[in-house]
Amino acid sequence: MSVNLPESLATFDTEYCADSLEFYPFNDTQRFLVGTYQLLKDGNAQANQEELTSSDATRVGRIYVCDAIDTDGGMRIIERQRIETSAIFDIKWSYNNVDGKHLAGVACADGSLAIYSANNQSDAEFLSPVCTIIAPSMCCSLDWSNRRVSTSTPRVVTSYSDGQLQLLQLSESSLTEVCQWQGHDLEAWIAAFDYWTPDIVYSGGDDARLKGWDTRIGPHPVFNSRRHQAGVCSIQSNFHREHILATGSYDEHVFVWDTRNMRMPVQEYNVGGGVWRLKWHPNDATQLLVGAMYNGFHVLDVGEKVACSASFMDHTSIAYGADWCQSQKPDSEDMLVGTCSFYDHVVHVWRNPKT
Repeated sequence: MSVNLPESLATFDTEYCADSLEFYPFNDTQRFLVGTYQLLKDGNAQANQEELTSSDATRVGRIYVCDAIDTDGGMRIIERQRIETSAIFDIKWSYNNVDGKHLAGVACADGSLAIYSANNQSDAEFLSPVCTIIAPSMCCSLDWSNRRVSTSTPRVVTSYSDGQLQLLQLSESSLTEVCQWQGHDLEAWIAAFDYWTPDIVYSGGDDARLKGWDTRIGPHPVFNSRRHQAGVCSIQSNFHREHILATGSYDEHVFVWDTRNMRMPVQEYNVGGGVWRLKWHPNDATQLLVGAMYNGFHVLDVGEKVACSASFMDHTSIAYGADWCQSQKPDSEDMLVGTCSFYDHVVHVWRNPKT
């Protein structure tokens, strides 16, 4: 298979280091959120981020609300809103509305999980806070249980820098803890639901372990895989096909698993960089978007064999945040993709050609 090399359609400077990007999944729009993570020393946001350490700096962040606007000559990105926060590790939308609201969760370095609500009647005040819960260590990731089934009381799973995992329930605009347990010996970089069986949670940590948990039976893993050779930092259940799970690691490998047998993956692919983000395509069960840290962004075709169908290499720093736009132009089969990178604090939008 030949590899497409898409061109950037527009860029946006986030000022702070960018590490998370999520398209708004409602209302046929090209709106997206960007999360940032910056170390401030003596209040100076311009200090060299690659030389600072967290011990002598303050972690701050910012949420951007942006629109990718089609123009006669291509595309441009317009900032609509910015919200100052603690440094952000992860942002994820609830893909089903909750009591009529469109909600996004934000995981921050101060240990907070913040829930925001979207207001489509205002660009400048599109996001407003709903509730927050705070843990004693950095909140590294979150996921929503309701990707496939709508509920007024969805659950949210979070992971923390001390290896803890936490299961929360959202009800009447308030978060309450269902349970919390020690999942990993080192940083728990990622936690994710099985979207087909939301009682099942998967987690990955800097201890190079991929674990599965049945939240109905307590804090004992139903499997504990050592197949990855370095920290496990990305997991996503395939919401189109039951029993299919994608995982990624600093070992540069993407594994695709059949969750009925977690002894070994059914497929694997080396993307040439640590796998920080994995996103299945909104409509195609075989397309997987990969943020490969020091080796750009890629789209994998997960068929009988795994092959790379597209690579976007315009970023000059660590490739972290990535997402597919949920809205598709009626006259195009190409999907809009947004990606962001860290030290160069830049967002690119580009179109993935249909294979």
